[in-house]
Formats: sequence, structure tokens, C-alpha cells
Amino acid sequence: MVSSILLLWALVGLIGRVHGKCSLAPIADNERSIAYACIHGDLSDLDELSSETEWIEFSVSRFHEIPNDAFQRFRNLRRLSFYNCHVNVIGPDAFRSLHRLDWLIFHGTRIHAARAAWFRHLPNLRKLILDRCGLVHVEPDVFRMLPRVETLGLRDNDLDCLPVEELSHMRMLRAVRIDGNPWWCECRMRLDRFFRERSIIQEERCKLQPGVHRSLQCMTQIDIPILFPIITVEQIEGYEERRHSNRFQMSALTSLDRLPDRSTWIEITGLRINHLPEYAFFRFGNSLRILELRNCSIDVIEPGAFAGLHQLQRLVLIGNRLPAVAAHWFDDLVALQQLVLARNAIQRIEPGALRPLANSLRHLDMRYNRLQCLSPDELTDLRQLERLDAVGNPWNCECRRNLHRALMERKVGFEISGGRCYENGKEVGEPTVGDDRGQHWHTVTTTTTNIGQVRWTSFEETLLEKNVTVLRPTTVAPTIPVYTERPHPRYRGVCVPDKTERSRQVYTCSGITSFKELEVVPRSVHTLRIILSNLKTIPTRAFARFDGYMSRLELRDCAIEKVEYRAFADLYNLEYLSLHSNQLESVTSHALEGLTNLRQLDLSRNHISHITNDAIDLLSQLRSLDVSENYMNCIGVEHMARKMPRLIALRVSGNPWSCLCGTKLASFLDTRGIRYDRESLLGMNDDCYATNTPTVTPTTIATTSKSTTTEPPSVPVYEEPVTGSCTVQQEPAGLRYRCIGGNLSLLKSIPRDVVAIEFHEGHLPRLPNGSLYNFPSLQELVIRNCGLSTIEAGAFRGLDSLERLAIQNNPLTSIEQGWFNIERLERLDLRGNSIRYIAPGAFRQLPRLVYLNLEGNDLQCIYTSDLSDMSGLHVVEFAGNPLKWRCRMDLEQFLEMRKIKFVKVENSCEGKKIMRSLLYQNRTGEPLECPPSCSIATEIEQAKCMTFFVAFAMLVAMRMH
Repeated sequence: MVSSILLLWALVGLIGRVHGKCSLAPIADNERSIAYACIHGDLSDLDELSSETEWIEFSVSRFHEIPNDAFQRFRNLRRLSFYNCHVNVIGPDAFRSLHRLDWLIFHGTRIHAARAAWFRHLPNLRKLILDRCGLVHVEPDVFRMLPRVETLGLRDNDLDCLPVEELSHMRMLRAVRIDGNPWWCECRMRLDRFFRERSIIQEERCKLQPGVHRSLQCMTQIDIPILFPIITVEQIEGYEERRHSNRFQMSALTSLDRLPDRSTWIEITGLRINHLPEYAFFRFGNSLRILELRNCSIDVIEPGAFAGLHQLQRLVLIGNRLPAVAAHWFDDLVALQQLVLARNAIQRIEPGALRPLANSLRHLDMRYNRLQCLSPDELTDLRQLERLDAVGNPWNCECRRNLHRALMERKVGFEISGGRCYENGKEVGEPTVGDDRGQHWHTVTTTTTNIGQVRWTSFEETLLEKNVTVLRPTTVAPTIPVYTERPHPRYRGVCVPDKTERSRQVYTCSGITSFKELEVVPRSVHTLRIILSNLKTIPTRAFARFDGYMSRLELRDCAIEKVEYRAFADLYNLEYLSLHSNQLESVTSHALEGLTNLRQLDLSRNHISHITNDAIDLLSQLRSLDVSENYMNCIGVEHMARKMPRLIALRVSGNPWSCLCGTKLASFLDTRGIRYDRESLLGMNDDCYATNTPTVTPTTIATTSKSTTTEPPSVPVYEEPVTGSCTVQQEPAGLRYRCIGGNLSLLKSIPRDVVAIEFHEGHLPRLPNGSLYNFPSLQELVIRNCGLSTIEAGAFRGLDSLERLAIQNNPLTSIEQGWFNIERLERLDLRGNSIRYIAPGAFRQLPRLVYLNLEGNDLQCIYTSDLSDMSGLHVVEFAGNPLKWRCRMDLEQFLEMRKIKFVKVENSCEGKKIMRSLLYQNRTGEPLECPPSCSIATEIEQAKCMTFFVAFAMLVAMRMH
């Protein structure tokens, strides 16, 4: 009996594993190819695949690591894809033996840095996609490993610069995707110029129509005024330049954790640093302008030690033991203007070591080293060089003459000792006291101990030192407040019955922050709508008191992130459930437990990346499922076919479906006879074999001509019957109309001379061109919670008096160029929508804008280049957006430099967490997670966080040594 039970459980376990196994997938372009789609699986599922497999696609799988030789058995593999897998560690030889691999795709992982070692075994790779992988750095040698790559995808990462010189090694490159990154403007322009010269196509997700001006979206450089004095001999010997700074003693390099992310100047003196490790200063890359390492006895500088310092302007290395300037040191220092390498015992400069500094370096200091020759060829690439200091070196006579001649021809200022030199082949002897000012080039005199000193200056202190002032226009109306406007209390935190539904009880609750507020709703309610509320978590048995009565439940725009176990378990008669426009990332059986009678489920407009198979098991009665506008790339299609026999409606548009899974999903929909848009299902995936899928038509964008009343557009005729009602208030400026539940037809009842119109809880899914043209005196327009999803170009045309515009809590997903051509607009409030994309130049025609609110949207980056032309901007609100690390830091620095007010979003350990992942992802297995206390912006909590990281880093360092 016991053995039978054990056998039964074994069979159950085996069946459970089958659900996560890989299944064959059809390939349209080659029916003989063997392709497998693996969903919710792991690398052990590969054991059941044929060694002749040519395509493997993993989706929403849970393995964190790809070990060495993971795919060694599949020597015929041509395509390998990972979608929304939790991969963050990849072994250096993970793809060994895959010499025939054509495509390698990572989408939605967290690998942080692309490493050259991964690609050394892939000589025939033609397509490399690293989209939405959380990349903050790409090692320069990666591009040397990819000479045959034709398509490179780096979309939706956290990159701010790439070395253009290294990209030249990709001789076959034909197309790139780099949009969705917080590019530093100067680097972005260099990339654009490189692609244009090489005729490389930039594939962008949001395309402009032909003839429309294309402007680059990037992060504007913050010009912090920093002086570059010529460092004197006394300073080299240890004289401390006077400047305001903070300081502390340190015994290990890990003590840099005590410094703020936004440090502009760091000086380390007297600390023994034998090896300068990779990513040592990466965390400060957004703000660091000066880095000085004095008398630190550095023997080795690892590749990537200065990685990410794209805005560093001055680097000082004095009193170390560095026999050669290596070619890999300066790859990321694209903005470096002054390089001081004095007293380091340098004997040679490796070929090409200074080439990354070609467009920026102005001053090179090589004093008191062991250089016998500095070839003029090494300085040829330094087009901006103004001065070279190189006294105190044992020069070869012929080499020195050639260097003199070359510097004179280029009109570069220099100081090179004119005393004793050495002929070719002659042994260099000891210098006399009179040679080269008595300095001993052959020794490096340093005083290093286990205790050093760090001095630094923060970005905030730099602003105070420089006393940056910004002139504001004097035309700003004094009556406009700068605080964030909040909805009227009457429309927050209330539950009211719907009087239009007389045959059954229907309640609508808005603005609630706790489920306890539902106690005012009768137990026998039939339909409950909860909208525009702040409910992060739906707790267990949240709706228990409505058990057998409720049949419809809507939770829309409630910021829901988590649904706890059996949250809806008591609603056994519930037929309709909507979780539209929230922030859910996954759906499991725990969330849907007990919904045995559910017929319709709406999960649209969330951040869902996967729906588990056990969740599908609970939806056997489901007839309609909406998963549109999420982050899904795969779903258990075979499981749906078996477990959802009654499904007759399925909405899947607006998701980045993977190629193989998207094809299987299309086949399922065709088999069931379910109508769908094939273009939206397969056309969004650029990495699919299907070439006959029509191109997605871009959103219509109009030209940016100025608003005018001399050529009125054709005002649309509203055929739909009038709904809703308006109340009128007499204000000093004129009439204010406040409309509830209205549509566009209601505009016909509003007089032409009105100065303010408010639409609340209405039906305005589309705002057509010229729809508001008849209100030339309108000064304020509010559209709140009206279902607005489409705004045509020219919709606000004719509103030449408009000063305040609020579009709040609507399903609006983008802001397009040419919408806001409103010269007198002073306040623009776009909070609480679903905006993911702002087109370049969308705010360019708002010269008088003072206040901009983008709170509570889905923006991952707000590009400062879009704000740089708005000279009168005084307040920007952007809290509640999932901004990328670099984007948020650059945005805050830009606003502070311009003296623009904003609410600072504290996350004191964010930079440290990313840096630890870069440093230890190949050494500790699991990435280092930031403790919850790190996100609390108090000094006590920050101190706890710093203590944790210092202790952890020192422990790791001790183990490594």
C-alpha cells in the first residue's frame, strides 16, 4: 500500500515536471529544423533534447546561472534565446563549442555587464541582442570578439556611453538598436555620427514619419566649472592643493562605500593599493570629475578599473610603481582633459594606450618617469592636445629630437629637459645632481602605509562652492502656485452607489488607501469598482464579507503590486475580475485560488512577465482573458489548450512575444477561431524569422507649426448622444464648467467664452484634431479619469489663451511630438497616466512652461535634452516612475544645476548594489541584494547600510586574498 502511494506521488511529480519541459515548436522558414521552446524550465530540461537541435528558446525560467559548457552537447545549435529568465551569472565558457551559433538573444535578464569572455567561442555570431538586461557597462573587448555580427541590440538598458573606436572592429555591422538608454549627449552624438558614416541603420521602436525632424534623446552634460592648473614640482612632491573637502582615514579601498554616489572629486593619498580592481570607481561615474591617487604604491591597474567614468575630466596618478601605460586603462575616459602620470617609474607607453583620449585630452604630464622614448605617433591621435610635460626622464637623444620637432609642428606647448640624453644602444647611467633639476628618475619615492587618507567633495558642495545662479523670466504670473495640485477631497476616499443601476447594487470607490474603507459598502453588493486608489497589496480574504453576492469586481489604477494567497478565495460566484492598470509582475495560482466560477479576467496594462501553468489550471471556466500591454514574451500555450476549453476571447497585443512562443500562440488562436491582430502579435518582435509580417505603422505625428486662428481646422461633428452633466461657477476671470460623466458631444452645450473646463469620470477615449478649437478664451482644461488613450495632433489647436492643462489618470501611454503646441501654457500636469514614452521634442513648443508634472507614470527615463530648451521651467515632479539608476541621477543633477525644484527620491544603496553585482557576480554565485533599510532616506538607516556593505566587502576581500 505504501509503495503504491509512493508510486502515485512519483507519477504526480513527473507530470508536474512535464509542464516545465521543452516542447517542439514549428519553424515557418525551415520545416526540417529542430526547435524547442522551454517555458518555466531550467537547464536540466536540456537532457531530454536531441543533440541535433538547432534552436532553443527559454522563457520565464528560473535558473540564475549559466555554467561553463552548458550547451556543449548541441554542436549544431544556430539560435539560442533567453526571455525574462532570472539569469545574472554567466560562466566565461558557457557557450564553448557553439561554433555554428548565429543568434544569441537575452531579453529581460539582469546581467548588468556584458563581458568579452562570453563571446570568445562564438566566431560566427551574426545577431546579438541584449535588450532590457539591466546593462550598465559593456566591456570594450566585447566588440573585438564579434567581427561578423550584423545586428546588435542594446535597447532599454542603463548605458550612457560606448567606445566608438571599439565599435569599428564590427566590420559587418548593419543594424543597431540602442534606444531606451540614458545616453550622455556627447557620446550619443559620436555614436550617431559613426553609424551615419558607416551606413548602419538605427532601428527604433518608436519611428518618425519621413520628413519629420529627428532629434536625439540624451542626458545633457552638466558643466561643472573645474579648473585645470599645471601641477608644480612641489605638488608632485606632496604639496596639498587647498580646496574645500571632506576627509577621513581608510585602511582598504572598500572604505569608498562611505562616499556618496554623487561625488565630484576624490583624492586617495598614502594608502597601499597593490592592485587597483575593476569597477573600483564605477559608482561615481555620473558625477565624478576629478580622481587623484597619490603615493599609493599601485603595481597593477586591472582592465576596467576606470570603467564607467565617462565624465571624468582630470586623472592624477602620482608616486606609484607602474612600468608601462597599458592599452586598456583609458577606454572609458572619453571626456578626460588632463592626465597626470608623474613619478610612476613608467618605462613605456603601449601602442594605442592614449587613443581613447583622442577627442578630449588637453594636458599630458609624464614627468619624472623612466621614459627613454615617446614616439610622436602615440600623440598623433591626440587632436586636442595643448601641452606636454615630460622633464625628469632619461631620454634617447634621437627620440627626443623627433618629439621636439613633432610638438613644434603641431604648436603644442611642452617642457622636456634639454640636458643630458643617451644615444641608441648606450646604457643609461645614473644621473648627476645637476641633471634634470636634481630629480632622480630611476627611483619612486613614496610613503605608503596600511592607513591612507581620502578627501572628497560632493555634487551638492560643488554647487555651493560655485554659487551657480539661474535667471528666471520675469513674466511668470504670480498667481500660479508651485506645489503639486491634489484632487478635491470630495473625490478621494469615498464609496458611492451608482444610481443608474437600479436593478442591482453597484458601488464605486475611489481614492481609498485601505481595504477597511470597504466596510461602508453593503455586503449584498453585486458589482464593486475600486478606482484611482493606493492599494499596494491585496491581502488574504480581502473580500470575504461579499462571498456569495458579488459577481463583478474591478480594481483599476490602484497601484497593486502583490496579491496575497487566497485574496479572492471567498468570491465563489465571481464571474468578472479586472486588475487593469496596476503594477503586477506575475500571476500565480495563489492569487487566483477559489475563483471557480470566473468567466472574464482582465490583466491588461500591468508589468506582468509570466503567468504560471498552475494559475491556468484554476481558470477552466474562463471565456475571456485580456493580457494586453504587459511584458510577456511567452505563456503555456499547450497548457491553455488543455485547461481552458471554453476560452473564446484572448487579447494579447502590446507584449514582446518571443518568436517561437508567439508563433505557437498565433497557431492556438487560429485553431480556436479567436480573432486577433497578427501584426501586433508577431510584428513587435524584431528577432523572429517571419519576414512577411507587415511593419507596424508608426503613430501619426504632425508638424510643429505654431497655433493659429487664421486657418481653422475642420471641427469634427459629434454624432454620439450627449452624456453627463455640467455645473457652472462664476469666477473673477469668467465661467468655469465642471462636467461629470460627459463625452465630446457635451462640448456643444458649453459657451464659446468659457475660461475653464473640467471633465471628470467621463467618456473621452479619443481627442480628435480641432475638437477644442471653438474655445479661444479657455485658460484652464482638466481631463481626469476619462479613459483618454488617443490624442490626435492638433487636438489643442486654437487654444491660444490656455495656461493650465491637466490630463490625469487616463490610459495614455505616450506623449507625441506636436501635441503641445501651446505658446502660453505655464502648467502641464500629466500625472497618473500610463506614459511609457515621450517623443523627442514633445515639449519644445512650450516656451513659457513653469510647472511640469509626470508623477505616477511608467517612464524609465526622462531625458534632460527634452528639458534643456525650457528656460522658464521652475518645478518638475517625477516621483512614482520606475526610473533607471543612471537616468535618475543625471536628471537630479541637471535639475539641481538649473535650480529647478523637485522632490528628491532617496535610494542610498542603489549604486552600491549595482557595483557589487558587477564585482562579485562571477565570484559569489548570487548577486548581492541591498537590505530593505537602504531605501530609507534617514541618516541612521544609511549608516546601517554603509556598515553592512563595508563589512561584507572586507570579508570578501579577505577571502580573495
